[in-house]
Amino acid sequence: MTYQKVTMVHAMMLVCFIDGPMTSQQIALIESYAKGLPEFHGRDFQQYYQAAKVKATEARGSLDRAIASIDAIESKELRRKTFYCCLELAHGAGKESSAQESLLAAIQHTLQIESELAVTMQEIIAVKFGHTIP
Repeated sequence: MTYQKVTMVHAMMLVCFIDGPMTSQQIALIESYAKGLPEFHGRDFQQYYQAAKVKATEARGSLDRAIASIDAIESKELRRKTFYCCLELAHGAGKESSAQESLLAAIQHTLQIESELAVTMQEIIAVKFGHTIP
């Protein structure tokens, strides 16, 4: 189990948690996204989830600390995948809340995702879920 993969799960949890306590359906959704990535293929998701919960606890209720810890993902590829998964999770629940929009902007900044790439990702995901981009 690598710290970067735990951090990916942590980022996905933040997107679900931002609007209130996570539900079992959201945890299952995060697990399905993670298991769809080659980095998690054949791995025990619960180990990553439990480690990500510890990571969230270490932020001591500070969203800024929780977001800043995402910087631990060093690989450009994993940074992009993490941001993409976070976008999909936000869109999958319907229209993004203003809290999710702010969180996604902070995650994008922390992971150093180029604006043009972020817009392209959002457009692709909007098509997938049938949403419109403002």
